[in-house]
Amino acid sequence: MGTTGSPARRHPTPCLLGAVVLTAAVLTVGGCGASDDEPGAPSSSEPSASATTAPATALPTDAPTGASTAEPTPGALPTSEPTAGAFTAPGTELTHEPQDGLLTVVDVRVGAHDGYERVVYELAGEGLPGWRIAYVDEAVDDPSGEVVDVAGDATLQVVLLGAGYPMDTGFDEYAHDVTATGGVQQVTRPLTFEGQTQSFVGLDAERPLRVTLLADPVRVVVDVQSP
Repeated sequence: MGTTGSPARRHPTPCLLGAVVLTAAVLTVGGCGASDDEPGAPSSSEPSASATTAPATALPTDAPTGASTAEPTPGALPTSEPTAGAFTAPGTELTHEPQDGLLTVVDVRVGAHDGYERVVYELAGEGLPGWRIAYVDEAVDDPSGEVVDVAGDATLQVVLLGAGYPMDTGFDEYAHDVTATGGVQQVTRPLTFEGQTQSFVGLDAERPLRVTLLADPVRVVVDVQSP
């Protein structure tokens, strides 16, 4: 099932364009190429609070070795697939502040991995994104207030911060829902309003989460632990 609201409701001109569960702040970034989907193939390519502070400058190049509630070391954002990190139990809102972000979500994909499923939001533009990610009772579109129809028995709201409209970033926004057949059943297309991009992930149940920031390209990765 897709969203009930019309994408046109959120465009500044005809359409508002839009652009996720921190492990207590695992930040990684891998070399060139989207290694974030390996080793599992994407399920579909179809078109309470824990806060952390983003690193000051460079993006890291290696996978993290674990999770911590402390601030990450400045300049230590990895660029490859994260291979470790604790999951955060449902009921906690995972937050992270953007760094001079003006970014548009250009791709959304879902992949199956050993022990978890992964939702990837790939972004293009300037700076680094932030996020607010938490389970919600129902998917409510911002700013229309309309309830969005999302597949599954649990709904995870992903709000990416530091977002920009395509007219400002020069990149087209990903314009489709993504469907899957595992614990993750649907990811709604990202929609942007006033510097925030909203998307919903429909799951079969509320599951522990972690969030990772990757670079080259910039990606916000949400991992959902398998039962």
